Amino acid sequence: MLLEALGLATARGSILRRTGGTRVGSDIDLGVRRGRVLAVTGPNGIGKSTLGLTLAGLLRPAGGTLEAMPALAGDVGAAPYRWTSRQLASRIGTVFQDPGHQFVARSVREELAAGPRVLGLPDADERVEDLLDLFGLRHLADANPFTLSGGEQRRLAIGAVVASRPPVVVLDEPTSGQDRATWQAVVDLLGATADAGTALVVVTHDRDLVRALDADEVVLAADGAHPVSTTSGGDASSADARAEPVTSGGADLDRPTTEVPR
Repeated sequence: MLLEALGLATARGSILRRTGGTRVGSDIDLGVRRGRVLAVTGPNGIGKSTLGLTLAGLLRPAGGTLEAMPALAGDVGAAPYRWTSRQLASRIGTVFQDPGHQFVARSVREELAAGPRVLGLPDADERVEDLLDLFGLRHLADANPFTLSGGEQRRLAIGAVVASRPPVVVLDEPTSGQDRATWQAVVDLLGATADAGTALVVVTHDRDLVRALDADEVVLAADGAHPVSTTSGGDASSADARAEPVTSGGADLDRPTTEVPR
């Protein structure tokens, strides 16, 4: 176990200040394990993205506990939201629902290299070259990240996070905007990343992704996170029945923001 949530409550808020506003989740129990994929599913507006950001240490829990085990935390304390940006970067990587929120460099190549270089990893250039090929971004190596298509931006965002090889990676809709070939490339890389020992938390509506990664699935509902039985062949229908849809009046309540909604 690398992360454990017990009675966790979540609230939307500012990821810059790691503060919460409107509470959206409560009584959430789950564990994030080394080498396993945890898929978080459920209806729109229920707070899946907010849960992902909380697990990633980017939002402060609104209640309950979220504890990083010593194997992940080391000597920096058990509360991820208290970690510095550098401490987080080496322990928990995050791929946002909107990839443009995380780009920091002027080219695709520089974006892939940013994390490993900040952490002083000696094989940064080698990692970049591998990821350019794995994600089909070689022909875009010198392009500005903001000029890429939505699907290309998402692949770049995933590559930029896994380039640093943090022990935990949280991804929000990682297969959105992909065609069949690039979908398979993303799935293959995520599968290989988990096989190498990384813990993945995947917020998704993609049933094929959940099955392809043999994920441990929890369905988020108003009364907690309900595990999906592995004997059901990945069928989440029984848990979905407990998850009442949340209406948002047209607002995308699951979208990560840097501001508290007004």
